Amino acid sequence: MEGFFTQARKQLHLHMLAGLIRVNERGVPNFADGSSVLSSSIAREMLLLLKGKAGTGPLTAQTAGLVFEDLCLSFLRDCFVKITHLRPGKWVFSRNLSIAGFEQYKHLLELEHLAALHPELATALGGNYIIKPDIVIFREPEEDDEINREAPIVDGESAGRTVLRKVNGGGSILHASVSCKWTLRSDRSQNSRTEALNLIRNRKGHLPHIVAVTAEPMPSRIASIALGTGDMDCVYHFALRELKEAIERIGSEDSSELIRTMIEGNRLKDISDLPLDLAV
Repeated sequence: MEGFFTQARKQLHLHMLAGLIRVNERGVPNFADGSSVLSSSIAREMLLLLKGKAGTGPLTAQTAGLVFEDLCLSFLRDCFVKITHLRPGKWVFSRNLSIAGFEQYKHLLELEHLAALHPELATALGGNYIIKPDIVIFREPEEDDEINREAPIVDGESAGRTVLRKVNGGGSILHASVSCKWTLRSDRSQNSRTEALNLIRNRKGHLPHIVAVTAEPMPSRIASIALGTGDMDCVYHFALRELKEAIERIGSEDSSELIRTMIEGNRLKDISDLPLDLAV
């Protein structure tokens, strides 16, 4: 019997083919770099392996990016709903919310206020630390009645500062930041790393998951954010199996080796892995 994640993955690809993927007059999909023979070749093979017909009509790069974000959010939300028995809680999926609205980063608003009053402090702190990730997943604090549902767990004598108790006055808890990159160029990969470092350095409390999802066909460009440790948890591809097979079909040994290195090193996974990884 086919699992829900497999079905959801197929639906994601169908939605991408219908509303996102386009081909130019040379048959090159719009997630490829048309000026690169290797990128174009891989993307063409991937399109064949996806077993669908791309949509028609123009689509700007900006629009493509926004549609990709919407589709990724819907996929993650639909899949996560199916595994709430593994990660119970009140979960919310949203786009482009400031991290300053979450418990671990709410102190950044005060820093921003102080920096506005004291320019010399702004110079010392640097800027752009209040970011808006493409997708955020967060958990709402729990009422004591829910915490004590099975047995008395908390009362007025203990656990007076934990953010998970709503009675303590805490805000929403950022669980994950998902950077969606329809394609990757050097500036875009650097942007993902900068956001990740901001999340790491400026938090007070639990560090959220920090991941990226992409449709980029070029292994070398994927490696620009996937390789190395310390900032990104992992990079996820919307069609990793098809990407790997497409590279094997065109016979690019260097690209095959690089993809294998990232996969075996747990730096690159398929998007179907992400919902369960977020449940950790």
